[in-house]
Amino acid sequence: MPQTHNPAVDLLHFVFAICLIVTLIFWRECHADDPYDRDVAYIGIMSRATFFSNPTDSSIATEMIFQDVMRNIARKGVFNRYHSTEDVVREMKRHRLDAVITNVFDYLEIDHMVNPNQRYSLVIGHDLLQQVVLLTRRSDKITSLAQLKHKRLIHPSGFKLAKIFLDVELRKADLPATEQFFSSMVANTDINSVIIDLFFNKADAALVTDTSYRIASELNKQISQSLEVLIASKPIPPIVIGVNKSVPVNFTDKVDEMLANLDDYPKTVHLLSLFKADTIVKINDDDLQSARHLKQEYEKLIERDY
Repeated sequence: MPQTHNPAVDLLHFVFAICLIVTLIFWRECHADDPYDRDVAYIGIMSRATFFSNPTDSSIATEMIFQDVMRNIARKGVFNRYHSTEDVVREMKRHRLDAVITNVFDYLEIDHMVNPNQRYSLVIGHDLLQQVVLLTRRSDKITSLAQLKHKRLIHPSGFKLAKIFLDVELRKADLPATEQFFSSMVANTDINSVIIDLFFNKADAALVTDTSYRIASELNKQISQSLEVLIASKPIPPIVIGVNKSVPVNFTDKVDEMLANLDDYPKTVHLLSLFKADTIVKINDDDLQSARHLKQEYEKLIERDY
């Protein structure tokens, strides 16, 4: 006798098959390999970590320093360059990026992806927080930004924070943005060359940091005798190293322990010193407050379509 077809039984079989597939997928996700069970640390670089050397040397220095830091905790650093904060956020969400080295302005765009207890910066020239300063020659008797109209500006290449600071100051003074205000804007390879070029009248104003100006003046007293600060930003960490909030604590604890005992790692200390850096320390929300305020000012001015 032929078997009677029962639609209800077929439906139950179908539902059971779907549930089985969903269960298998869920089980696979729950038992997937730990994305951090590896000896490699993926580190992203968005900005120059130091301006005391040319961009190539700065890039090499950054990798050397942080490769050595990773070696100290039995990890191998693998470095990738990123050109947008969107790419950084995407890779962090995919557990393909453990930490990123970037300027403070771009960092604020990815702060939500970073462990608030695992933010670091370099102490350069004994200064954690640095000011962006606009230098002029004393002999030119420049006392206001307006007097620099159609003059020559020089700055180290990749110094995004300084450009944003100057744009804000110009717009607050009802002056055009930098590209329209100055007759020329030249990006030099390193911050020392910028100061020297201003000293020798190859430019009319220079964007640098107060730390670089102080160090240059200590090496050559004629620098401070010939140059002066026209405007200065509030103290800001020029570079931020942020660790992905998904990175497990056993990794971050090793980093903190190593940095707390950095003197026990003379090679790392030596590498830092070659590029004017003293150490690597944690930063907090207070250290980032001035940068947040500057970013807000900049965005408001942009929205005004000044």
